Amino acid sequence: MSQLSVDPRIVCAHAARVTWLAAAALTLLAGCATPPAATKLPPYVAPANAPTAKLVMRGAVPSGDAFGVFVHDDAENCKGARIAGTGTNARNPTTVPLAAGALTTVDFMLVKPNKDWCLVRWSFTPVAGKSYLVNGAAAAAGGCRAALLDVTNPDAMVAPSGSVRRNDKTNACVPIAQARAAAANAPRGGQDQGAAVLSPGANADDLQGLITQ
Repeated sequence: MSQLSVDPRIVCAHAARVTWLAAAALTLLAGCATPPAATKLPPYVAPANAPTAKLVMRGAVPSGDAFGVFVHDDAENCKGARIAGTGTNARNPTTVPLAAGALTTVDFMLVKPNKDWCLVRWSFTPVAGKSYLVNGAAAAAGGCRAALLDVTNPDAMVAPSGSVRRNDKTNACVPIAQARAAAANAPRGGQDQGAAVLSPGANADDLQGLITQ
């Protein structure tokens, strides 16, 4: 089984709960029929013969929810989403190599059985040889949270130097200069901590548009 697929026997058994997520965003339904409007996103693959870091992905979500982590081809403009990993409450994605040395934009996306969704987007510059964690969860009051951490030293996990939140309530891709200025002007510990509210009842096209904008 590849790192970006799941056992079709498990997935098909829960197709009614995750079809929209799989078809529109996370392609979890390996071997199952998907709606014709859906477009599967390509997997993320780090460039060959280039410096890499590690991308670790974890999610704490209720049964029936699904989550995915995406890496963008165009990090500055949040375009060209590729799937780095997908998971559920019972399965976390496999760690993947991550291209190092250039601006990188990653998303944590949570989709609930009723197709409500939320997304948290971060940008940073990975350093070769280091390990980074995207750690997301469903929020108790609804919505989701997702943190980005440098976990190279698991006893001293920290936010990556220069990391910035890229989406807010009004803009899915805050310009990088604006995001950096906001982070620099925030009180210590006061930068957006990675919370997002649920958006209701998206259809397949809505979800596809969200992750490719």
